[in-house]
Amino acid sequence: MPDDVPLAGTEGRLSRTPDEWLRWQPVWDAYFVLVSAAGLGGVLLTGGVDPVRRAGAAGLLVLLVAAHLLLGRRLIRFDRGTRRALLYQLGVVLVFAAAVGLVTSSAFMLFALCAPAFMTVGPVAGGLIVLVLNLVWLGVAAAGETFLGSGSLLGVAGVTGAALSIVLGVWVSQIIRQSTGRASLIRELEATRAELGRLSYEAGRAAEREQFADAIHDTLAQGLSSTIMLLQATGSALATDSERARRYLELAETTTRDNLADARALITTRPLPEATSASLADALRREVDRLRDVHGVNASLRVDGAPDPADTALNVDLLRLAQEALNNVRKHADAGRVEVVLSVDADCVRLEVRDDGRGFATDATPPGHGLPLMRRRLSQAGGVLQVDSAPGKGTSVLIRVPT
Repeated sequence: MPDDVPLAGTEGRLSRTPDEWLRWQPVWDAYFVLVSAAGLGGVLLTGGVDPVRRAGAAGLLVLLVAAHLLLGRRLIRFDRGTRRALLYQLGVVLVFAAAVGLVTSSAFMLFALCAPAFMTVGPVAGGLIVLVLNLVWLGVAAAGETFLGSGSLLGVAGVTGAALSIVLGVWVSQIIRQSTGRASLIRELEATRAELGRLSYEAGRAAEREQFADAIHDTLAQGLSSTIMLLQATGSALATDSERARRYLELAETTTRDNLADARALITTRPLPEATSASLADALRREVDRLRDVHGVNASLRVDGAPDPADTALNVDLLRLAQEALNNVRKHADAGRVEVVLSVDADCVRLEVRDDGRGFATDATPPGHGLPLMRRRLSQAGGVLQVDSAPGKGTSVLIRVPT
């Protein structure tokens, strides 16, 4: 996974609406205000009621509307199901009971109060609040027999109100449960995605460090090692063979310039110079000549075919593998003769480095880091490394890379 995945934007968008029904909060508010306005109008237009009682009931209904807009909405969004929310709903019940006691037609407010009860305190407590609200107005209305002037209509209205309350309560509660579950799942997915992004970023950094470490080992480290040996050889030859010392200095200068070009290529992530300035055969010949001229090893190169020069990655891999194999010969083999063979088969490129040095037991851990690095590079290229060696029998390193 790339490290620029837009987790922050997704998390912010989802966490602002942890419950799906909160998206409908403006709709619920508009519904509450409209129903309350209708209820208030009904109270004001109710005939046969003392004006003082009518004004008192209207004032209580206005209080319910103001309480919902100023406090109830905050409780629904931020303090749902808390003790504070329950106390608020108990206050709503008391104010509603007082309004119904003054003017029975105030019971129309039930259509506005039922849904917020479920939203504020949850399905169980909300159901109890709604039941109490219905019992309050039914009890007051039945005692006074003033609402709509008919007991039968009272029963119909009561059943209708209770049924509507139950339907709304079940619906809202179901939405709450679903949205809560979805919010939890979304949070888990966001956390998992963030963790995957972090792990991917760390893995990318580790792979990049490993890639640079391999590149430095293959280029700068070996080049600096060769330069040191060339300068040491120059110091030894100055007193006896000035021409040879001059040749060593030229090789040291060439090696240093190559190292500088490699360093610049690594910094700018350009292809390494050997991959663009010369063919693989020429680059191998330069390595063989350096081994022969600097270290006095009878080294030779045979080319029976070469890979496509346009395949830069393959050519660079083969050159680095050959450099590592020759570096192992120089460090560990104490060889008198080395042969490098490059050939191309129908389905692969073969590169073999053979020496007549001291050899080693292949079942033992080889000295240094050369062979493990070669195997790792070959595994990335899909190639195979075969090592044949025995103490005192020399070593053959065969590399096969599919084309």
